[in-house]
Amino acid sequence: MSRWLGRAAAGLMAGCLVTVALAMPAAAARVKDLASIDGVRDNQLIGFGLVGGLAGTGDDPKSAPYTAEAIANMMASFGFEVEPLTIKVKNFAAVLVTCDMPAYVKSGDRLDVQVSSVGSAKSLEGGQLYQTLLRGADDRVYAVAQGQVSLGRTIGDDGGGGGGRGGLKTIGRVPQGALVESTIPSTLIKEDGGLHLNLHTPDFTTAAALAAAVNLAFGRDSSRALDAGTVGVVIPLEFRADLVPFISVLENLEVEPDAVAKVVINQRTGTVVMGPHVTIMPVAVAHGSMTLTFGETIESPGAAEEETTETPTTGAPPIGGEAVAESAAAEEPVELLRLPTTAEKVALGLGKMNLAPADIVAIFEAIAAAGALLGDLEVI
Repeated sequence: MSRWLGRAAAGLMAGCLVTVALAMPAAAARVKDLASIDGVRDNQLIGFGLVGGLAGTGDDPKSAPYTAEAIANMMASFGFEVEPLTIKVKNFAAVLVTCDMPAYVKSGDRLDVQVSSVGSAKSLEGGQLYQTLLRGADDRVYAVAQGQVSLGRTIGDDGGGGGGRGGLKTIGRVPQGALVESTIPSTLIKEDGGLHLNLHTPDFTTAAALAAAVNLAFGRDSSRALDAGTVGVVIPLEFRADLVPFISVLENLEVEPDAVAKVVINQRTGTVVMGPHVTIMPVAVAHGSMTLTFGETIESPGAAEEETTETPTTGAPPIGGEAVAESAAAEEPVELLRLPTTAEKVALGLGKMNLAPADIVAIFEAIAAAGALLGDLEVI
């Protein structure tokens, strides 16, 4: 590792970038869309606070005694001593306040925060979030949140003219409600003196292609795939004191990513999504009154004399394979639907047959169970 990191990168950055861009195919993606630089990450913050000003829709003091204790503690900070048991108001609600703090935000920047009830409050509508300390995983305070709670309109809201307002009213947000008090340091340069790129979707082929693109742009041995999810990059000597221009060019290099052969089916809607490498081996599936064949043609007895209805395909000729839907009655003509052995054509063909979502799921599950689906099947 240290040997290849010690070699200097060569070549002009602008010229190399043009070369890589011309060498990449149309399906290439930028490095910044495939990976992130290790050390540049969001951080989660959380705090416990109070929302006041509610119109009697807050926590019930009996079922949420911690709300009264929080009110008493807040009053004590202003010099008032109040016994929690004497607090009976229902215009306060205890809430958890959360937000994501991006890398490189500075003191004084503002962030959106989410507010959610933790007690028995019926609604946070019209409430005001009082000053809440937001802490990181290290228990340090990084931001302070305060402001008007906005519920917005949720999926369950009545979109018509009836004026109804459904959806959850115990979850809201405070736009720009958090004020950053201290920054979280980010460490880009690793112990080996280089940068590490973390792939969003780990893949050995994509990692090797990314490393090859960096080597083509900045010189031989400028990069190496450390594993399926990490690519190490050498920082050229002339940019070690000024990383921003180097990272800018690095992020805009183009790489042709690889994808796992996978089929994803939504069992509620029948939506089928698949990668470009999914293929189906020759197999026959009997489903109900239909016999579907992929990879070869199945002809029912006497089908040669029967009139067939063929659905033409567009574009290139079929790779091979047909699906035959046999009618329940032998005297009825056989419907012939061309289905090449790519899963994309299979899904299109099944869609033309107006099958129910459950039938599409059952057919793909049977194909996968038979070992004819060259890829992963995921049903959601």
